[in-house]
Amino acid sequence: MALAAPPLAAALAFGVAWESAYGSLGSWGFYLGGLLLPLVLLGWHAALATRRGASLIALSALPAGLGAILALASVGHSALEDRGVEINCVVLKVTEHTETESSMDADGHWSTTTRTSYDHRLNCPAGGPEHLDTPSRLAKEGELLAVVHDPQGKVSPRAAGDVHGQGLRTAAEVTIGAAMLLGLAGGIREAYEKRRRRPRRPRSAGR
Repeated sequence: MALAAPPLAAALAFGVAWESAYGSLGSWGFYLGGLLLPLVLLGWHAALATRRGASLIALSALPAGLGAILALASVGHSALEDRGVEINCVVLKVTEHTETESSMDADGHWSTTTRTSYDHRLNCPAGGPEHLDTPSRLAKEGELLAVVHDPQGKVSPRAAGDVHGQGLRTAAEVTIGAAMLLGLAGGIREAYEKRRRRPRRPRSAGR
């Protein structure tokens, strides 16, 4: 299980995302099966490892979760590379949104995280998106913005030049590989600790 959980979670996320982008799976299935279920699987995997003191195996859930998310995202980028259409849209308005989240760690310390996004309202040719939400401002009002959109409407549009299917797949493979190496190291360490704690049989007295 130390080696199986990371690739299993990534494969689940990838498969669900593929069915959403190329099949008939809806948005609820995408988020539940492609995002929530793999993370729950990895959380359960980490909890079991922590309970028996296998810290390296528990730690492997972190890169495994990142790998699952990257695998999930790579499918949408790949779909845009396969069938996406690039169009030029006029930016009508750019609205900045700022969200602030506060959380408390195990020691009782509060931390605040601020996330800023920019909603670009667009005037695109027929079939193009009406808006594009990005982490940075891509153009000013009245300027042209090149956008890649999915004619089937199954994948969210992205700015031209921001489609990285192969890069995301490679990053997912690297992080899943790192998770498996951590799991392997943790499994070896766990086996060694069990063997060391095993009581030795008393030697029989010689005649």
